[in-house]
Amino acid sequence: MLDIGVTLRRYRDKYSYTQQYAADVIGISRVAYRKWENNEVDFSLSQLGKIADLYEISIQDIIMQSGFKKAKVVSQKHKARQYF
Repeated sequence: MLDIGVTLRRYRDKYSYTQQYAADVIGISRVAYRKWENNEVDFSLSQLGKIADLYEISIQDIIMQSGFKKAKVVSQKHKARQYF
């Protein structure tokens, strides 16, 4: 799981934005934005795009700064197996 909340808080602090300001620009409630910063909810790619625009960074930067680690690749052969 990504820790995007920490990244959001870091950028919000960098720009000295309030949660209310960030929420207004993105088009959500302040409570919803607070939940994002606390990693209490997931959000869509379109919402992530609005965040990236607000903080003038790319979606990729947000993900990479949020602790993204490449997942172990599982072959299709193993994915197709069902265990009962």
